[in-house]
Amino acid sequence: MDPFVQEAPRPPDRLREDRPLRHTLERLLPADVLEEAMPELSEMAALATGSLQDLADRAEAHPPRHVPFDAWGRRVDLVEVDPAWIRLVEIGQERGIVALPYEERFGEHARVVQMGLLSLYLPVSATADCPLAMTDAAVRVLLNEDPELASRYVHRMTARPGAWTSGQWMTETTGGSDVGGTATTARDRRDGTWTLHGTKWFTSATTADVALALARPEGAEEGSRGLSLFLLELRDGDRWNGITVRRLKDKLGTRALPTAELDLDGTVAVPVGGIGRGVPKIAAMLNVTRLHAAAGSLGATGYGLSLARDYAGRREAFGRKLADLPVHRAWVARIAAEYEAMNALAFRAAELLGAVERGGGSPELARVAVPLTKMALGRQGVWATSHLVESFGGLGYLEDSGLPRLLRDAHVQSIWEGTTSVLALDALRALGSSGVPEAFAEDVEASARAASGPLIDGPAARVLAALDELRPMLADPREEEARRIGWGMARTYQAALLCEAAGWALDKHGDDRAATALGLFTAEPLVGEEPPADPDALGRLAFGR
Repeated sequence: MDPFVQEAPRPPDRLREDRPLRHTLERLLPADVLEEAMPELSEMAALATGSLQDLADRAEAHPPRHVPFDAWGRRVDLVEVDPAWIRLVEIGQERGIVALPYEERFGEHARVVQMGLLSLYLPVSATADCPLAMTDAAVRVLLNEDPELASRYVHRMTARPGAWTSGQWMTETTGGSDVGGTATTARDRRDGTWTLHGTKWFTSATTADVALALARPEGAEEGSRGLSLFLLELRDGDRWNGITVRRLKDKLGTRALPTAELDLDGTVAVPVGGIGRGVPKIAAMLNVTRLHAAAGSLGATGYGLSLARDYAGRREAFGRKLADLPVHRAWVARIAAEYEAMNALAFRAAELLGAVERGGGSPELARVAVPLTKMALGRQGVWATSHLVESFGGLGYLEDSGLPRLLRDAHVQSIWEGTTSVLALDALRALGSSGVPEAFAEDVEASARAASGPLIDGPAARVLAALDELRPMLADPREEEARRIGWGMARTYQAALLCEAAGWALDKHGDDRAATALGLFTAEPLVGEEPPADPDALGRLAFGR
């Protein structure tokens, strides 16, 4: 008798099958923009079910390798990556992942189109978007801060194909998220260039062509106010520009991505926009990379959900397909509701940032929406991919199924470019800026009231009640409540945006799925309860004090 062999899940064309993704693009993009964007989105969707996955498997199977010396004992510090990894990066460049926001074709809608491309590309690209995200961010900073450097480098970084890539070197052992602890120093050569001296502890684009790095000019004040931003080219011909590779990082995930510790000793660099204001200059960079991180969480969840749905129609348990078991349907539906909420917030953040970059929109709302989006989707992606891996049973735990990679790689999105606590504090700082609390509350209320009907009215009322609960916190945010406020804002915003999306889907397509997701999402509290214990008691519980 032939042994039973379980059919593997088959990834569908998500642009066709992923209704939240397709509907959001249709809802947010004008008809002519959507028509022009569809061929590129369709091409990326086709690649995601074919060659991208094969390339990602090869890149993961052959992780980067550091060769410090050649056969003759010379220090060479080669960082060897598999050709599949290089090709994955090239495909992202060719499809405009970096270039789109700086081209005129889609105008203020370019970030929305980009979010669609990223959602399709990221989960099957072995994190090849990392150097693309850094490059996108570097372009934005150069355009904002230094027209002369922009004229020299932007066309190289936005080419299709053959583009340069950029790193982003901020993290040091003394600093981490607190960049004020940066110990790298900069020495003026009196010819318009400087040399950098120090150690960058976590650099995720070691094979890039250029990098933006924070450093403290000699004699500058301590803390973040004394920092400046510099641009450097990594190599002078085939030699490193005063850079020594200490080692490559051994990470939980993103295994195909070369991440290194670097020593800078005489690295020639030029200041971006002059000396000073280093930290404010990287604010635009963080907006862009945080949006890419949110797309990583969104894409992993959408892709994992598509696999889980397909598998549920193939796998039998207790004499029935998984899809026919009520307990499994309810479980996957709850994950799908979270994905709908992630989708609504990710694309809203992209829409806001794209408008601001083109000189319109609401800078106040974008200022708080981007950190909230990255914070919420980073954690929701970990939650969702964990459940999705579990939905495959033991097969989901096998590395050669490719499923554990979704969960491993999802974890980085809640860490890089700001952990949950860092982003919650960033949202609180944004609330201290003029007009930000009002802009947030107005958008939540407008979205919650954008539609009505039997499936929407109850959840919309819960959104408005949550907003009323948040208003005193928005007016007087307390640091000890940062995570509660951040999560309350993010979930309330997601629910409000779902009200609008659900109304649109019902009116346009007679589709009640987004409304069902809205009901499931708002069945849980949108704003967490205030901790019953005082701060000292919490400290004793947390750390034994």
